[in-house]
Amino acid sequence: MNILEDLMGMLLSLFNRPYIPDTLLKELKGPLLLHISDTPVDIYPYIFRIIGIVKPKYLVHTGDMVDDIKLEMYKNRLDDYYRGLAKLLPGLEGQDALEIYYSLGNHDKFGPLKELMNKGRILEKEYITIHNVDFRISHYHQRPTKKVDFNLFGHSFKPNHYIHKEEIGLNGLLNINVIELDTKRVFHLKYPVGTNRLRGMELKRIGV
Repeated sequence: MNILEDLMGMLLSLFNRPYIPDTLLKELKGPLLLHISDTPVDIYPYIFRIIGIVKPKYLVHTGDMVDDIKLEMYKNRLDDYYRGLAKLLPGLEGQDALEIYYSLGNHDKFGPLKELMNKGRILEKEYITIHNVDFRISHYHQRPTKKVDFNLFGHSFKPNHYIHKEEIGLNGLLNINVIELDTKRVFHLKYPVGTNRLRGMELKRIGV
């Protein structure tokens, strides 16, 4: 994006509205996979709008789905976590022709997710093939123990996105990542302004 597009994106994100240049939308070639991670409740409308604009066939969430509720540290907030999931899942699962994969984070609970989801799949193993593309999918970054095309993770600001030989690592905490599955090209979209503050991670710059 150029400077004007960056400013437009920042302005619109203040109102939970994404800005994606028409040139990028015309360039994208499906099927697409959208990767998100560590999502606080207040950015859900932004995420839903991104999905509606980009129209991915697949969505991967690498955990901490209600990231403003630090459930691992505050177990008494399970009801708040449940209410957050009850907002997130219908918005994701209501999208047409979208296959969803969930990886649990350290602030997630299997029971509420299983109860509230109507479609999608909770990943119990890290390795999966989607549209003939091999993935390692986890909340935490680790080097894969076998060959993969993509290593998707979240939780911490480090490591950054990377390319190691034929493996592409994507940190879903840093960006909303869009993958063209046929070409393996990657496009990075920004989260709205203030997302890290809502995550409680703005100053610490570490995973929580």
